[in-house]
This record gives sequence, C-alpha cells and structure tokens, in this order.
Amino acid sequence: MDCTGSMGPWIDEVKSAIVSIIDNVKKDHPSANVRVGFVAYRDFCDGVKRLQVYHLTSDVAAVRKFIFRLAAFGGGDGPEDIPGGLEAALAMPFNAQARRIVLVGDSPCHGSRFNDGEDDRRYLFQIQQSPDICAQMREMVRRGIDFTIIEIQPNYTAKMVAILWEEYDKAKSLDGFGRDFRRVSLSKAGDAARFASSVRSSASSSLSASKERSVLASSQFAVALDTKKSGRPTLKLSHVLEGDDEEEKPPVVVVPPEVKPLNWAEVKNSPDVDAVRHSLHFRPGKPVDWKNLNLKHTQQDTKIRLAQSCFAIGAMRSAHALYDCNMGTCLVAKCYYGKAARSSSTSKHSLQNDVKMQIVAKYLATAFSASEKVERGVDFISTCWYEIKNPLETGSGRSMAMFTAEPYIDGEYKKYNNNNGWIRDDGLDLSETAQAFSHFTWQTTFGQLMVVDLQGVGCIFTDPQIHSKDGKFGCGNLSDVGMTAFFATHDCKSACRALGLKPLKHSELGSKCIDESATTNREEDEAKEATKKKMTCSCPLCGDITTVLHSDFTAAYRKGREVYCKPCDSKSERKTRRKCQKCKKKFAYSPYWHSMKGMEPPQSCKSCEPSTRPIS
Repeated sequence: MDCTGSMGPWIDEVKSAIVSIIDNVKKDHPSANVRVGFVAYRDFCDGVKRLQVYHLTSDVAAVRKFIFRLAAFGGGDGPEDIPGGLEAALAMPFNAQARRIVLVGDSPCHGSRFNDGEDDRRYLFQIQQSPDICAQMREMVRRGIDFTIIEIQPNYTAKMVAILWEEYDKAKSLDGFGRDFRRVSLSKAGDAARFASSVRSSASSSLSASKERSVLASSQFAVALDTKKSGRPTLKLSHVLEGDDEEEKPPVVVVPPEVKPLNWAEVKNSPDVDAVRHSLHFRPGKPVDWKNLNLKHTQQDTKIRLAQSCFAIGAMRSAHALYDCNMGTCLVAKCYYGKAARSSSTSKHSLQNDVKMQIVAKYLATAFSASEKVERGVDFISTCWYEIKNPLETGSGRSMAMFTAEPYIDGEYKKYNNNNGWIRDDGLDLSETAQAFSHFTWQTTFGQLMVVDLQGVGCIFTDPQIHSKDGKFGCGNLSDVGMTAFFATHDCKSACRALGLKPLKHSELGSKCIDESATTNREEDEAKEATKKKMTCSCPLCGDITTVLHSDFTAAYRKGREVYCKPCDSKSERKTRRKCQKCKKKFAYSPYWHSMKGMEPPQSCKSCEPSTRPIS
C-alpha cells in the first residue's frame, strides 16, 4: 500500500477494516487458514522508511497492530516506488495454492512509460536500478499469484495499469491455468466504504478459483482412480492474503467440453432441434437516445442442428458448429461452460447483454465507416441468441440450452485494444483505425458509451465490450474508469484528426491529440481518396464477408439503407404479396429479408404500419 502523505484516509480505512476483511473471508470459506502480510511503500526520498514490511502470518491482530503504527508521510515527486513494494511482497513465502497481492495507491510508478509526470532526477540512479515491474507481473502469473490493483486516482494510474495488465495477461503460469488480474476504482466520494468488500471479494475469488483448479487438474486422472477410495488431494489456498482450505465438500466443477476439429458436414447431419431465435434491432425513424437505449426485440421459431463437441474453447465459452435450418446458414454457437455457465448461460438477460453490445457496436461501426474521411472502414458481425425449446428431450446440457450465435469468420484473430486501457501500437493502419473507432464511439454518443476490446479478423470485429455511464453492459463495463484508461494510452493520429475527434478532458489529460486545424493537405487528400477505395464488411443478413466500394457504402448509409452481399441482395428482391389486415389492400414484402432478420412476416402495409423495418 502507498503510505505517502496523500494516503492518510486510506491507511485509516485499512486500520479499521483489516480484521473484518479476514473474518468475512473466513465466513466465505470456513475451513480456510488465511495468512496476511503488509507492505507499506513510499519513495526513494524517504530513506529507511521507504519500505515497512510485515511478513505473512495468520496472526491478524499482529498485522493490525503493525498497521496502526503506520503514518502517512513523504513521497517527494509524483510517482512512487511501487516496484520496491512489490519486490518485498514477492519475497514473502507463499506456500499455499490460492495467492493474491492487492496493491492500493493513488500514484503510478517511476518511468515516462508509466506516467506523464516528471521523476526527481536526484534519485535517477535508484530509479534505474529498481526492479522491472513488467517482469514482476510475469513472475506473479508464473508463480500463480492473482493480482488486484485498487486505484484511488485512476486519472494518474491508468497508463501504468494498462501496461501492467498487458504484461500479466500474456504471461503463463506453471500449472497452465489462467490467473486473475482485477482492477478496482475507488475514486468517487463515498467509495471508501467499498474498500473492505473489494478486498474480501478478491481474496474469496482466489480461494474459489484454487479449488476449481484442483478439481479440474485431478479430473484428468479420474478414469484411472478407484472411485471407492475416500482419499482426495489436499486443497491448498493463499493471498498477501494467503490461505489453506480443507473443506469436506469438493466444489462442483463443469469440465470443459471435448474439442474436435470444425466439421460443417457433421453438424448438417445432426438431428433437428426446435428452438427460438432472438434478435435485437435499432428502431427505425427514431433518434437514438444513448442514455437510454430502447432496442426492438424480435423472436422467430426455427429448427437448428447443433454439434455437442466444440471446435474452440476460451476462458468462459466454447464454440460449436450450428446450422439454422430455416435460414439455411452455418453459424457459430458460443456456449458458456463451467462457473460461467452456472451464472450466465441460464440468464436471458446476460445473453441479451452480449448481443446488445454487438448490435450497438455494429451500428456505430456503420456510422464510422460511412464517413468519407475514414481511410479504412470497420464492421462487426451480426449476433443473435437461441433458446432450445425442450433441452431435456434433446439431451442438451444446461449450458447449451441457451447461447449466442454469429457467422463464422475464418482467419487469424488479432486484438487491438482491451477494456482496461491496453492498445496495440504496432504502427499498422488497422491498429490506428481500431483506436480511432473506439474514440469515435465515445464522441458520437456524447461520452455515454465507448466500444472497446476490439478483436477479429482483419477489419471484421466480434465480441466487444462497452463502457457506459449507466453500467448496463455487464461486468466488462468499467464506466468512466475504462474510458479514462483508454484516453491515458491513446495517441490520436491521422484517422482521429481527419474525423475531428477530441480527447476526454483535454486540458486535464494533456492529450497528444493534434487539433483538426493541424491536419495537413496531404492527409486531407488521402481522406478524400478513401471514397474511391473498397472496404470489407459483414452482410447484415447472412453474415458473409463481402467487399464493396466505400463510396457505395457511404451513399447507402445516407439513404438509410443497408449494404448486402450479392446473393442476399438478389434474394431480398423476390417479393410476395399479401393483404393488409388494416386497409385490406395488397402489399409486397420480402420473405427472405424478414426470415434473415429473425422477424415474422408483416401483417400490415407500410402506410398502415410505417417504418416497420428495424435497423440492425
């Protein structure tokens, strides 16, 4: 914990909360033997008081007594000696399996890479000799240590946290299981009351995850074990909170599904299953209220064929081949499994959130790509969710009773930014375009939303996260903290300048965004040339990747039309006539268009029901 002068109120909070934190962790895990240690760090100007350390112990009262003697003082320049504090924490003897370090501070570490302030040059030698904090992140993962950072002033620490997350995320643990990097912002008035619950939640999460890892690891040998034997592996757990848990009941863990190569022929030969396809759409002819999105929900009965085995697997979801018999389209079903299945897959609200983020991202990507000033457009594939009508009769497990589905994208996936401030800065045009798109979404929605976690094949993205003011987009929504983290690492370049994008709180962040007036004639000419170029997009009907002229895409957008692939364009033109239930006059509609949109055929003509076509 940063124990410099500005942290006085938070040291007091720890003094009053440390006992209740440990007591509550023990309530969550009654048989856990929790050990806790404490490192107070300051800066090089504070001499022998730069670090004050109490090693891991189960004697919580002794740790509390140590903390009570601490005082907030010193600090010198803006940055503090965080690597020194982490070095002391990592030197402690972590013996159990559940381990977590919680870092609490209001300032970043030294180094221009991590902060926009100035280091005190009197201590330049000590700064240069400091441990490599990025290497410390990798060491944590390798040793199986979860990490929580509690930011008191995220405006100052966002740049550092984004870099630390990147290093932590790309490292691998010795046991092959992932570890948890958790970011908590306590910057608002009244947030001090959340401190204890944040630390408790982090510690309990490490204990629970450790038990699941133990069961998953032992399940690999389940076939060879005698099921009559009563013995089982001891489950050990830890943290600068650290603990051993010897509970009687092993946790219930859903083992990930079997992974097999993708085979579309196999799924097409699978039995038909009755299901409902759910879709979301923007309402036509109405302005979008970004503070209160009101999307139209449609549903359609259909038959599907679903592969029980998956062809790819992630941390929370598995990917399965899916064939929609009504649409005649091959899709990818994404099903939650394990712990995520128990909390998410049975919740229609959770799946609706996943689809909602994708639909909002596609809507904003269309607006972004339709600008004549955009050098390179981007797009998102359309997403829906399916609900199997009788999962027990079909033999589908609970995790596969309800799932999202989207078109299959073949190719190499790349990630361009995340929801925690990290951005890919490889100098390539698409990386620059991706960051400009995230910036564009914030400005277009008047600061209400920001689309991040951009990843996909080429310029076709999928699975985004959205930061929003209202916190309605699930656990990946970091709200203002996430937006601030993006701007802390984002460097506006030609794409942002061409679009006239402005940074968040320009004067406060000292952004490197160059004013629109600074755009050179050469860049303006290049932006105009974009209208003569081709762009790649995902067909809003079938999802196939298609290439169109950027100028045609822009022209269609101005007329309120979508751009389809050639086969869908042709099929959509085949109309059927039926009698309007209101005026009794006959009208024409496209069965194919309505089927692909997941909508029932219209019952009334456009005159009686204007703007019946929602925008997807």
